[in-house]
Parts: sequence; C-alpha cells; structure tokens
Amino acid sequence: MVKTVVVVGAGIAGVQVAQQLSDLGMRVHLVEKEATVGGLSAHLGKVFPTDDCALCLDVCEELYDGKHRRCQYRTLLGTQKGLTLHTLTDIKSIKKNGKKFSLSLRSQPRLVSPDRCVVCLECINVCDVEVLDEMNLGRRNRKAIYRPVPQAIPLIPVIDIESCTKCGKCVDVCGVGAINLEQKRTSRSITADAVVIATGVEERNPSNLSGYEYGEYQDVLTQRELARLLDSTGPTNGAVLTASGKSVNSVTMILCAGSRDLNAAEYCSQACCTYSLKHAVMLKNSGVNVTLCYMDLRVPLHSQHYLTLARELGVKFIRGKPDQVTIRGDSLLTIVEDTESKKRLEIESDLVVLASSLIPLASEREEFTSILDKHGFISHQDPRERIYACGTSTGPTDIPTSVAEANSVALQVYLDLEGGA
Repeated sequence: MVKTVVVVGAGIAGVQVAQQLSDLGMRVHLVEKEATVGGLSAHLGKVFPTDDCALCLDVCEELYDGKHRRCQYRTLLGTQKGLTLHTLTDIKSIKKNGKKFSLSLRSQPRLVSPDRCVVCLECINVCDVEVLDEMNLGRRNRKAIYRPVPQAIPLIPVIDIESCTKCGKCVDVCGVGAINLEQKRTSRSITADAVVIATGVEERNPSNLSGYEYGEYQDVLTQRELARLLDSTGPTNGAVLTASGKSVNSVTMILCAGSRDLNAAEYCSQACCTYSLKHAVMLKNSGVNVTLCYMDLRVPLHSQHYLTLARELGVKFIRGKPDQVTIRGDSLLTIVEDTESKKRLEIESDLVVLASSLIPLASEREEFTSILDKHGFISHQDPRERIYACGTSTGPTDIPTSVAEANSVALQVYLDLEGGA
C-alpha cells in the first residue's frame, strides 16, 4: 500500500525532500503558506557555493561526477506524479490517531486557475492598479495581479487580494476563463503516515538594533535586500544603486547584526558569513570598494573559495563590531573599533549592509510548540512518532547542508515507513 507523507514548507529543503519521497514511490502533499515555492532562496538570485540560480541544486556527486544540476523550475514540480502542491495553504490542525496523522488544511483562494492559465500574462498588462513591490525594496511598482519572481512555481500570476479592486478587466481579457475573482477559500483533510517539517527561516527585521538606523536611513540595507539589487531580475536589473538612484562606489558590511547577540538572537546564523562574502566578491567584480566588519569569520570548507577570492580582490577586513551608523555629508559613516589594531575607525560608504540574523518560522505554528527549542527551532524529531524535520527548521544552515539533510530525511522516512509500518 502506498504511504502518504505531508511536507510542511516548500523552501529548498521542503521541495527537495518532497521530490525525493515522490521519486521513492510515496504519495506526497507539499504544503506552502505562500503563493509560490522557494522560501527565502527565491529572493537570492545566485547562491553559493556554485553561483547557480537558487532554484538549481546539485544532485548526488557519486552518481553524476559533480556535474549534474536539477533545476526546480524545470522539474514540473506542480505536475510530478504522486506529488500534490498546496500553495496559499495553512495547516489548521495536526492530530495523531494511532500510527496515522489527520491534518486539516485551509487554502486561500488563488483566483487564477493553475489548470486553465496558459501564462500569456495579458491579465497583468490590462491591470490598472499599481502598488510598491515589497519584494524589491519598494523601488519599483507591481500590478495587483503579478508574478513574484519570473521563475515562480506555480508559474501562474498571483492576485493581491488587498490591492485588487475587482474591476474585472483581467477576467474579461482572459481567453481561457482562468480567473475567478469570487473564488472562496477551501478546506480539506489529509490522512498521512508521516509529517516532515521544513518550515525554514526568515531574515530578522533589524530596525530595533541599536545604532544601525535600519528603517531610518534608506541606504542601510540587509543582505537579502542587497541580493535583490545584485539580481538581474531585481528592481535595478542588477545595478547596485542608492535609494536616490546614484551609482554605488563603496559598501560597508556589518556581520552578526543581531546574531550572537544577547539582545537579539544568541545563536550564530551560520550562513551569513558566506553569503556576505559572496556579495562582497560580486561587488568587487563590479568595481565597488567593500569593507567587511566582523567578529569572527565562520566559513564552511565548501565555501572557503569566497574568502580566498575576497582577499585576492582587495576586500578590506576589519575585526570589530560597529556600534554606530550615522550620516556625514552625502555618505553613511560607520564607527567601529578595530580589535586587532586597537584603533577606532570611521568608514564612509554609499551603502551599509547588515547581515541580519535568521529566525525560525516553525515558531509561528502552534502545532509544533512542544518540539521547539528556546529559540523557536525544531529541537528534536522522533522517527518512532513519524515526525521528521530538515533544513533550517532545525537551525540556521546553508543551502548545500539543507539539501543534504533533506536527502537524508527522505531516505529515513522511506526506510521507516516501508520497513516497519
């Protein structure tokens, strides 16, 4: 009898474990609260250690000599046999009945049918409503009907219900009847043999960090926001500009902005050093001067080449955590004590970029409170209870590690269900 697994969260780890389980012959329900899959990685453009698009993942090196990629965008995730994708869907309850789970799901209306839409995008062209594009720092507008990213999965447009005026122009222009503005939310129940938690993380809003003036100065950004500027599909088409539109000549990066901090997140966010170095290298390759302020550099072996390259390209490293960012003339001024030279430095730059801490999304779900640690990450998983977790739901980590964990968990679920149930 075919076993059923529910995977909660469709970020990189959730997608990977769902596809692996489906390939192993399981029936999989992949549940995602957002309109598209990808999680935080969908915001990042190129990712380390290979500088691939975030939706392209390494597959087993032993099988493919380290040269094989699998692009999530091209895997037909939404139509993969045995795998059902539920977007805009929340889990309202999880109950254990013997060896089975009973899950109650509630889905918000998509309004655009994935079965009918042919992605002609004429609906976007005729929409008269424009709002600030929050994914792209509010530096450009989007329509009330839009695609969050060009490689969105599902590929169909999303309707922002709060911005939509229901004028009906999109309905009239759609030649295949794919849009229903009166669609209601739906509920359904699923019986499953196992649950995999892959709820991921989000970047902490650093506006409450003393001294950094995030939210006060428009040119104080987070690393995620810098990633959007560096992305060719971002608000500036890959050009790094200030909020006023001026070309950027210099950037100061502040690592551990809210991580390893008793007043914010006490833990190390693991991936911050590496993606900060990745961005520093990308900036240097564009002719931008970069100063990187750090407490410690924690870079895994598979990403050491970024550190080596950053040094070779002339990124300036200062060991010390800045205590203040202020304005001097037309520039931002970062004040930091270099703990190696024992000198207090003032660094002028066009942008200041904070490596903000990564915080767990599992803590948003009441069903998981009993298995969370004090920070909100999944503290333990119990194969005997058929509850598993992978990726950043168990703690901050990078994409290669998340993918490896997802593969491991998929195999563990398969062995447990096929071997003992």
